[in-house]
Amino acid sequence: MPDAAAPYFCVVCGEGVDAKMSAECNWCDGRFHLNQRNDVDAKDCGQVWIDEQYLALQFACDHCRASEDAPSPPTPITPPRKRSTMARPRQRKYKRRA
Repeated sequence: MPDAAAPYFCVVCGEGVDAKMSAECNWCDGRFHLNQRNDVDAKDCGQVWIDEQYLALQFACDHCRASEDAPSPPTPITPPRKRSTMARPRQRKYKRRA
């Protein structure tokens, strides 16, 4: 396990990066800036998203995202419309005999 105080360099911008505010790319295994908190302004040199097939977090730096080999994050899916819960009148399959 890497030491948190070890110096890392971002594969995208080349600047130094702290282990707590970075992630490893799933495709190139390079470390890149990734802000993991909403209350702190920090640099982002990649993205993270949930892979729906494997139900796992996927990390990708901007270099790998720009290439054609890396998948792009999924687009948001709109929820399907709910069916009406009102009872419909039942229709007869056959005509009544007189």
